[in-house]
Amino acid sequence: MSWFSNLAKTYDNVADIVGVPNADGVALLPPEHMVAKTDICVVIDDEGNFRDARAAKEDVLNIIAPCTEDSASRTSAAVPHPLHDQIGYLASNEKKRAAYLAQIAKWSIFHPKVEAVYKYVLNNSLIQDLQALEIKVDDKLFIRFSVEIQGDNKPNLWQDSSVADAWQQYCEQQQSEEEALCYVTGSKDIIRTKHPKGVNPSVNGAKLISCNDESNYTYRGRFTKAWQANAIGNKASHKAHAMLKYLIATQGYKCDSQAIVAWALDDAKVLPEMFENSLDLYGHTVKTERDELIEAQGNLEQNYAKQLSAALRGMGRAERLKDTSKHVAVIATDAATTGRMGITFYQDLLENEYIERIVNWHETCCWHFSSKGKNYVSAPSVDRIIAAVYGEPKGEGYLKIKKQARERMLHFIINGEQFDRTWLNATVNRVSNPFSYDKQDGGWDMHKWAAMLNVACAIVRKYYFDRKEGFTLELDKMCDDRSYLYGRLLGFADKIESLARWVQNGKDDTDKRPTNAVRYMSAFAAKPFRTWKLIVDQLNPYIQKLQSRGWYQLQMDEIKSLFKNIDEYASDKPLDGKYLMGYSLQRREFIKDNKDSEETKNV
Repeated sequence: MSWFSNLAKTYDNVADIVGVPNADGVALLPPEHMVAKTDICVVIDDEGNFRDARAAKEDVLNIIAPCTEDSASRTSAAVPHPLHDQIGYLASNEKKRAAYLAQIAKWSIFHPKVEAVYKYVLNNSLIQDLQALEIKVDDKLFIRFSVEIQGDNKPNLWQDSSVADAWQQYCEQQQSEEEALCYVTGSKDIIRTKHPKGVNPSVNGAKLISCNDESNYTYRGRFTKAWQANAIGNKASHKAHAMLKYLIATQGYKCDSQAIVAWALDDAKVLPEMFENSLDLYGHTVKTERDELIEAQGNLEQNYAKQLSAALRGMGRAERLKDTSKHVAVIATDAATTGRMGITFYQDLLENEYIERIVNWHETCCWHFSSKGKNYVSAPSVDRIIAAVYGEPKGEGYLKIKKQARERMLHFIINGEQFDRTWLNATVNRVSNPFSYDKQDGGWDMHKWAAMLNVACAIVRKYYFDRKEGFTLELDKMCDDRSYLYGRLLGFADKIESLARWVQNGKDDTDKRPTNAVRYMSAFAAKPFRTWKLIVDQLNPYIQKLQSRGWYQLQMDEIKSLFKNIDEYASDKPLDGKYLMGYSLQRREFIKDNKDSEETKNV
């Protein structure tokens, strides 16, 4: 269980932040404590006299509260928390109240504020005090306590570290169980048989570890106790569960019941995101203006790789990357049921390896994108890749698909596995059908399709890069791959028709009808030669409207001359995903190579 051991070690490495809430109010839990969602704050004095009660504010509903092994995992059993608890345990249910008083009476001598709470609950005036303030009473209302003592500046018990220390001292004195070897730490400790729940708030009742009931436990005589098959000490259990809970809350990548986290084992610092797009990671756009883009076309890929690498290695704290003792862990958890949670992915690697794999992903799975008139090169986010493969999110069933896909992406990014061919084919087929991208009010959504086309090109590029067939971010005019060349022809035809319409409409670019190249794209991908003849027949009238008509025809002839032989050109064999790259890059190159700058100014 290296993942469990690493979580416990990380807890020890960041012990200085235990119990200290961050800017969002999230804290790494101290031993024998849990996070409790409270409803009412009851204020008393040091003698246990009632002073006030008020509803908990929205921003401070959750507190760090003392707990026992049993209370932290309680369901319907009458198991009280040591201090803050529900009204049922404090007043309304005699059986639960008796259990609460018996427990708090034993440890109230360790702290005067706890003793004040004991006196107040023993007086049994809570319900009347709340009703006097017109607070509606319910057995499940969770009460937290504040004790006001003259000269004390920390009346809130959940914020007073001395109360937490007193509870831990009490727990240590009460330990009477025989110690045994903890399989996680290798040292002796009280073995925990009931482990915490609520590691991921999205599935609050789910547990990572659960020992079977003794009566149902059979291991053919190998063990006499259920816990012997998986002996985890009390300290190790708390540290690992608390650390994972903190990591999920502060830097987890969550989807429904799934949570994915990457952290540095020595300090739990936030690492470069695995699933974000490149722009969000390194924060730059590459040549935002059209003329700058054209001017620097030859250095585009080099500039992108340089900026990305510098930014990501900087986020990884470059001086640390030379230290081969620094480790990073990546973990994914999910819950199959409301009561059971499992580890679905785990990888432990050096920090510099982690950074290099993130850099490699963003350098090989990237393409041209634009947003708000600005152009940039980026790897698409994981969510956009999943949408390109499976379509736009629809219904709750999509969450299951999305979780499985995110876990698969970990294998691509972190483990460096080759990109899945079935994902490639699904993406290419989907994007090759432009009119499957609809607006909410009906009609073709050109912008959504264009965005997914760019994502598809990034996926295609990554797929072939994994198979040692690299393609650059610039148009390769010497590439003789059949699909790539046919894609170039389609891109050229698309731009010519758009340009001719613009000229015909008096240089008005309001005509947003799809071109014939777009309309026939699905058929073109399946039967390129036959469909190309149809596109050319409908393209010729448009070419005749352009001043440089001879130049356009020459460019298409040059592309056709790059086919290895006439049989490749005349074949109706379906195209592979490379045609999308050829299509996309040829459309971009059209602006750069066109002779008539006035004609192509807005194209």
